[in-house]
Amino acid sequence: MDNYYNNNGFGTDNQNNQNNQNEGNYYSPQQNQNRQFYTPPVYNMPPQNNYPMGNVKPRKKNKTLLVIIILIIVCAFVGTVGIGMALYNGSGSGSSSKTSQSQSAEDSNNEADDSAAASVVGSDEAAKNDNDGNLTAAGVASKSKASCVGITVYTQQSAYSYFYNYGQSSDSGEKVASGEGSGVIMSESNGKTYIMTCAHVIAEGSSFTVTLDNDKEYDATLIGYDSQTDIGVLSINATGLQIAEFGDSKDIEVGEDCVAIGCPGGLTFKNSVTRGIVSALDVPVSSSIGYNNECIQVDAAINPGNSGGALFNMQGQVIGINSSKIASTEYEGMGFAVPSNTAVETANSLIKNGYVAGRAKIGITYNTLANYRSSNAILNALEEKGFKKAEGTMVIQEIDSESDLKNSNIKQYDMIVAIDGKTLTSVDVMTSALSKKKPGDTVTLSIARIENNKIKTFEIKCKLIESK
Repeated sequence: MDNYYNNNGFGTDNQNNQNNQNEGNYYSPQQNQNRQFYTPPVYNMPPQNNYPMGNVKPRKKNKTLLVIIILIIVCAFVGTVGIGMALYNGSGSGSSSKTSQSQSAEDSNNEADDSAAASVVGSDEAAKNDNDGNLTAAGVASKSKASCVGITVYTQQSAYSYFYNYGQSSDSGEKVASGEGSGVIMSESNGKTYIMTCAHVIAEGSSFTVTLDNDKEYDATLIGYDSQTDIGVLSINATGLQIAEFGDSKDIEVGEDCVAIGCPGGLTFKNSVTRGIVSALDVPVSSSIGYNNECIQVDAAINPGNSGGALFNMQGQVIGINSSKIASTEYEGMGFAVPSNTAVETANSLIKNGYVAGRAKIGITYNTLANYRSSNAILNALEEKGFKKAEGTMVIQEIDSESDLKNSNIKQYDMIVAIDGKTLTSVDVMTSALSKKKPGDTVTLSIARIENNKIKTFEIKCKLIESK
């Protein structure tokens, strides 16, 4: 039989390894891979009709036709002379008539000019509204761009890191711009304006600036961010800015038009506008900490830098916060946005509490079983105990002082293999279960423990605490 343990029971190369989580769902497009450039074929002019001159016979002269033409010319000349004499004899009335006609023509031209001017105004309005009373993409941009901002993220580098990157010595390190994203003005209170963005845009930053549509720049303060929903909030010391109007994401319909405004590629392309449709609703997209969020799928162009920017409906209301896309040569036009209802609820809780209230947790830190050399042997043993494909097994590292497990017989390196009877085939099983619970709820945990080179399993009740 394989040994299940080495040192502290698992034979890991680094007992303090933390769970290797993804950095987020925003993937930069692959550069210069499988790009296909299509050049339209040359447009060939149709061939000319070049008839051989040898086949064309000259026409015979027709004397009768010549005589008729001469008579027509003479009659036209005589008629012209007669009209000239008549105009000469009635010059007074003719002059008056001419003046009247000129004035009428001038009035007609003025009316035409007025009509043209009114038409131009009408066309401009029509460009912003469609026949159903909705805004066009131009109308959405005109109404909403002032509430969309660019965000620059700075990190404080150590002296060693600064020297390594820039070849210059520094005693305290330097503040370096490390990224750019998008945001939307969500509210104003107590002399501050709050900016909603994505958590993955600001999570690694030490300081921030916010750039308005008119290029005015403000230093920003971090209020908080939530990696589960990928929503974060900054504040700036300003008032009187245009606040975005938020729509109800429950009213979204598949196939309806939408407009994304943000900074693809950074502030160089600040507040670029792209248009598409809502492709799907409630699409599960994994967050950076493993929780599945139900997102809006759109085919509007979403690129690096669009993260945190607004997705608008055709009334100019924010219905989502653009957060991620599938970037691959095999996929095209698959972007995702956090629904506005989720984003607003999360952001308001961050502003009020500094965290998202009402979240439940067990109260442990853990490592994944895959980080241990003996993981295959343990998985085989767990399968014999009835826990099939338990790759999401969580190895307990520490127990919080507030956790309900603190006063139980649970020990370090015990393994959670199931919650409420559901085997942890992945960590997502746990995060999904907890997302449906509230603080104070009780769950049943299936625990596996290695003793004397054997695995025993048992169950324990755990009262959930609030995650802050």
